Amino acid sequence: MRNHSYLRFLGAAALLAAGACADLDVTNPNQPDIKRALGSGEDVKNIAISTMNSWYLAQTHYEPWTMLSTTADMGTSNFGNFGMRFNNLEPRAEYVNNSAGGDRMVTERPWNGYYGTLGAANDVLIAIANGVEVPNGETAKYKALAAFAQAASLSDLSLIFDQAFVVDETTTGTTPEFKGYKDVAANALAKWDALITSLNGTNYTWEPTVLPLSAGALNSSILQRLSNTMAARLLAYTPRSAADNATVNWAKVVSYAEKGITGTSGTPIDINVVGDDCNNWCSLFVYYNNEPSWMRVDMRLINLMDPNSPAKYTGTMPPKGSSPDARLESDFQYHGTVIGDPARGIYMQSPYSHKRYRFHARTSPTSGEGPAPLILGAENDLLWAEGLIQSNGDLAKAAALINKTRVGRGNLAPATAADGKAGLLAKLYYERQVELFNTSGVELWDGRRTDRVQAGTVRHLPVPAKELEILRLPIYTFGGVGKPDRNISESFNVALNQALEVARQDNAAMRSRLRAATSQGFLR
Repeated sequence: MRNHSYLRFLGAAALLAAGACADLDVTNPNQPDIKRALGSGEDVKNIAISTMNSWYLAQTHYEPWTMLSTTADMGTSNFGNFGMRFNNLEPRAEYVNNSAGGDRMVTERPWNGYYGTLGAANDVLIAIANGVEVPNGETAKYKALAAFAQAASLSDLSLIFDQAFVVDETTTGTTPEFKGYKDVAANALAKWDALITSLNGTNYTWEPTVLPLSAGALNSSILQRLSNTMAARLLAYTPRSAADNATVNWAKVVSYAEKGITGTSGTPIDINVVGDDCNNWCSLFVYYNNEPSWMRVDMRLINLMDPNSPAKYTGTMPPKGSSPDARLESDFQYHGTVIGDPARGIYMQSPYSHKRYRFHARTSPTSGEGPAPLILGAENDLLWAEGLIQSNGDLAKAAALINKTRVGRGNLAPATAADGKAGLLAKLYYERQVELFNTSGVELWDGRRTDRVQAGTVRHLPVPAKELEILRLPIYTFGGVGKPDRNISESFNVALNQALEVARQDNAAMRSRLRAATSQGFLR
């Protein structure tokens, strides 16, 4: 038999372990094939539903998002938790990619989380391809959930890491190769396109517990619109530099965003997920990043809103700032005190915290409850607007999209087409930093593609050291002034692929030995 259960893994390295037995015609009761493991339609349905929760938890965990916020100079903290301290150093230091290191979960958590989700989604799609049907003619309905989780997981792997494995329901028993982030993103985009098309003409409504949205029960319309927004995000946020950003197909970003969660296909909505005290649903990113005893707001962001406030805390307490932007008062809190050990870096301290989602924060009476942001409608508006600006489209429309929050929440002077491309982009980037802060984790993604991050800041994360060790591959990393922030050398890539090939050959030898042992009766 061909055993496909290797596709459900907590880390991609499990592929190698499974590869040793994947092609053997040997009955293995501990690793049943997908048709038996997901032999009933109810099994398929339940696993499909579970992928939405596992993807959400990876998407909103404090690792890596808290570290990415601090290294992007948006949030700030000098505590040792969640990779905040050492990746907030100035000058920037390299990310310590060590399987025994204190910051190892910055890479391991998203890698394992997304591959766990991806494996379960692939299992569902394999079972359906093998003829398993969900009762009541709902196979396509629950296939759509697995397809969403698959596309979303691959998208985030491409946005976070420099390379990853691309595995789906068509992957065979051989160990896959690492693909660069651009290839992973292209694969994910193709899956978004397929899902969006498959939802045309459907009228599904899922149970409210599948994804508990403040906008109401998830249905075909919301899932299709969200998928369009996710595709627009993927295109816009994949670049690692301003030079890369100039090559984006911005007209395509417009085509997705205008059909997204604030587009022309329905009433504009925010994708807020209602927490249940963190029993099954809550954003740990919001839970900690709106907690003033854990995370503060980098003074660079405060300075952006109030140029009279210093861009860096120096140990002298600045007075409370003022700004024509009403959100400095509504969304941020001035404490007049700082947190953390000054010996670890005074510049990591700040008297400001983010309070917009304080209701969800760790010490709030309603911690882990209420509608925590996942993807705000404003994010889709700004993607749409940027697509129009970058593609030399309708600048008046772009200005109107920017003004929905710039004027609507900030009470600032409206942007206009007369601002021109440069002026509108400046207002748009400002809006993205202020309005989307502590929502979907875009802080580093937006900073790297516009070259607004400090010298030596990582532009993406390496494959976790633990994964590389299991695969017997060289360990590498990024970051640090004067060191690679996004690229590893061609010679290193060659060495990496050679090492992976050795691992494959070793697995082939193991399979041969297992076959021999089986044929001689030594293995049953």
